[in-house]
Amino acid sequence: MILNDEQKKVVYSNEPFLFLLAGAGSGKTRVVVERIKYLISQGVMPDKILAITFTRKASFEMKERIDNKEVHVHTFHQFCYLKLIDYYKESFKLANEEIEPFSREELLEISKHKNNLYLSKRPKKFIEYQNYLKKNGLKDFDDLILGVYFKIKGKNHAFSYQYIFIDEFQDTNHLQYSLLKELIKKDTKVLAVGDPDQSIYRFRGADSKIIFLYVKDYHAKLYTLSTNYRSRRTILEHANRLIVRNNRKYKKELTPTNVENTHVYNLHFSTEKEEAILITNLIKLFKSHQIKDEEIAILYRNHSRAFELIQHLHYSHISYQTYDDSNEEEKIGVQLLTIHKAKGLEFDAVIIIGLEHGILPSIKNHSYMELEEERRLMFVAMTRARHFLYFSSVKKNGDNHTFTSSQFISESGTKTIPGRSINDIISLGDFNGRKAKNSRIDSNH
Repeated sequence: MILNDEQKKVVYSNEPFLFLLAGAGSGKTRVVVERIKYLISQGVMPDKILAITFTRKASFEMKERIDNKEVHVHTFHQFCYLKLIDYYKESFKLANEEIEPFSREELLEISKHKNNLYLSKRPKKFIEYQNYLKKNGLKDFDDLILGVYFKIKGKNHAFSYQYIFIDEFQDTNHLQYSLLKELIKKDTKVLAVGDPDQSIYRFRGADSKIIFLYVKDYHAKLYTLSTNYRSRRTILEHANRLIVRNNRKYKKELTPTNVENTHVYNLHFSTEKEEAILITNLIKLFKSHQIKDEEIAILYRNHSRAFELIQHLHYSHISYQTYDDSNEEEKIGVQLLTIHKAKGLEFDAVIIIGLEHGILPSIKNHSYMELEEERRLMFVAMTRARHFLYFSSVKKNGDNHTFTSSQFISESGTKTIPGRSINDIISLGDFNGRKAKNSRIDSNH
């Protein structure tokens, strides 16, 4: 495996505590995998290595790439579930993420209260919810981490790891960081990997400031990965132009290895119906130029914003897959995802819809801190794209509500063009040099 100079410094570092500031598409998983393999080659026992990932999909991918079954690779929840079941011999059932009669907002507030180690104001429905869990022999996902944390807090516990790796550290909450500190023993060495520019789970209790706490608490050595292996140069230029508007403690600028140019435009429509027609034809254009269905992604802030487009894709007999009916290990058809669900993924072509004020950024987010989170969300969406990136905005929705375009369009230096016909997009020249196959595209829309 060929590593660049930035990556080599991390893989072969002798520092006990490291923080890797890893930009989008910079090969952070490669660095973690290669460091684990290097440590094993130097005599470290595989079962003394613990790697924590953010999602099950990331855990599965890392296990495959490490190719050593003795290395412990889990999400925080998987790790704690296994400890409670196998080590502490507890018996319980996992609660569903949605539990009647509790609303989604109530469950979110309860979860944040638990993730703050009960130090925040207790939600109104907290006692009722806990009684419901106890009555039905249930634990929720937060209880898994709380259960292990309180069992080992301040004790000389049996869980001993020589090396700990934590991925997506910018989305860690205070409970998870507290558990990590209890797992760190005298001779434990840690590599935390994250990017504050991609911190998008503040609404669930994540706090990117934990990065600063970790660096301060353990005098961690800072390394940076800024070389991007994913996106074309112009895509990164627009993404960099957007994110510099945030107040950032750790600053970096993504540098592309792919220096090809591509146009990044915002397509502006009068209505969502007009938008759905042209985006459907744009998808057909992608497909006619050898881009597979599953390498085309439609990203949005809220599910409701994609309703008109989903209907039109259905009527046009274009295969598509929303997150609700997707399999984490298999992608089939054009991918329709919220930006949050697209985190960690990448596609040849990305279309971000809903670039209207009140949608993205959300109308709920008025404070400067909340606006910065929305800007990070947009940055994450943009950096999912390898070759093609388009924005889309409308003047009116189906309820005849009038919108102004999102400020993120101008902040990223993106030009708006009227979404009139597919020929207008073809005339931009982005598809020159790409071999097209026969495909029926309605050029009248």
